[in-house]
Amino acid sequence: MKAVFVLVAVALAVLFSSAEALDLECEMCKMSVKIVVPMLGEDTEDIKKAVDTECKKEFHSIPFGTQECKKFVDNKLDPIIHELENGTAPSDVCTKLGMC
Repeated sequence: MKAVFVLVAVALAVLFSSAEALDLECEMCKMSVKIVVPMLGEDTEDIKKAVDTECKKEFHSIPFGTQECKKFVDNKLDPIIHELENGTAPSDVCTKLGMC
């Protein structure tokens, strides 16, 4: 019986942590889109610095927030920029990329 309880607890913890991670990714994506849109056409490194700076300001208070910002900028920002450069509506980018 204890084993079943532990398995259920672990499964719920994984479920909630992945839901929270998806929410964080969604919020980071929406924030990024707001920053990227007026900067389209500028140097990609400048865009990445701007998003990273704002992300760290906005999410510094959550556990590992600054590390998550770095991972997000390194792994998720290029597809966001690509979608916006190719004409995807800003309101559709995060959903299209599966982040929201």
